[in-house]
Amino acid sequence: MHLGGRGGLGNAHYLSNRNRAPEKFTEGRDGEEFFLQLELKLLAEVGIIGLPNAGKSTLIATLSAARPKIADYPFTTLVPNLGVVRRPTGDGTVFADIPGLIAGAAQGSGLGYDFLRHIERTKLLIHLIDGGAIDPLEDLLVVEKELVAYGNGLAEKPRIIVINKQELIEPSTQKEIKNLLICSSGKDVIIISAAMGLGLNSLLNKVWDELDI
Repeated sequence: MHLGGRGGLGNAHYLSNRNRAPEKFTEGRDGEEFFLQLELKLLAEVGIIGLPNAGKSTLIATLSAARPKIADYPFTTLVPNLGVVRRPTGDGTVFADIPGLIAGAAQGSGLGYDFLRHIERTKLLIHLIDGGAIDPLEDLLVVEKELVAYGNGLAEKPRIIVINKQELIEPSTQKEIKNLLICSSGKDVIIISAAMGLGLNSLLNKVWDELDI
């Protein structure tokens, strides 16, 4: 980037009734040149975060008109996806599906570091956890550690903990997993199935309540 310098003063500046033919001037100042690195950050009110294959793309596709690539392997999402979700009042709220985080994302591992900055401006985070994972609690803690490690206030943002893929959890163990995550996070936990459309109204009602605080 180049900024022009301050212009000098020529003979005309020193023209007066006493000096009709001035021969005086002042030199201008050199301009400045420097390099800038600009980053474009998404502007979304709600960011959907979680480990790869937690169902983030399925959730945003179900809630909005966004059509992200969805597949049964990790890192399907390589760029953030935006979708507009309508409130009961008709107003549109922008949701962002943030590509999956992994352990070490804040230090540059995987895709997470490149996209963590996109949730700095969000008002609310939906932390999606795969209910069919071997250890849902560990999945919760991995992402929480990355939010803390990245800093910039991400760990302090309002966050809704959501267990996805309800259809994969035995009814007898759903309450057990939910209570485990509540005890660890200190937050209420909602169980949904983005693919089957279960529990989405409860989730959205919680989102609207949090945004209106």
